[in-house]
Amino acid sequence: MSIVDIGVLLLGALGGWFVVSLVITLVRQQREPPVILHHESHEMPSEDARVKRPSLGEIAATWHSALRVRTDASVDEIEAAYHQRIAECDAVRFSKSAGSNERQEAERQRVMLDEAYNFIRTSRGSR
Repeated sequence: MSIVDIGVLLLGALGGWFVVSLVITLVRQQREPPVILHHESHEMPSEDARVKRPSLGEIAATWHSALRVRTDASVDEIEAAYHQRIAECDAVRFSKSAGSNERQEAERQRVMLDEAYNFIRTSRGSR
């Protein structure tokens, strides 16, 4: 093995190391959570500010009261009530005059409505 062969091997190893390092760095960056560019209070939301999803038992017991329909309501009545309640929540969530507590409560209500609607829709086997 000559000096030129050793130089080519070292240059190839160095180039390979660079390419592998670059790929690993890119993969790590892709796995990181997205950077929040703008937040109202310029702080990360606390654990308490995150919306807690209701349990299946809670949804099964309260889906009709969340959607404000009877337990024997038709699919069309359930769908209409869902869309009306979502519109009410969105009106608060996107209102400029609503405070952060009101928006947080509207977001919590929206999550509950989504869960209730998906529960009853799948349990009744519709759409």
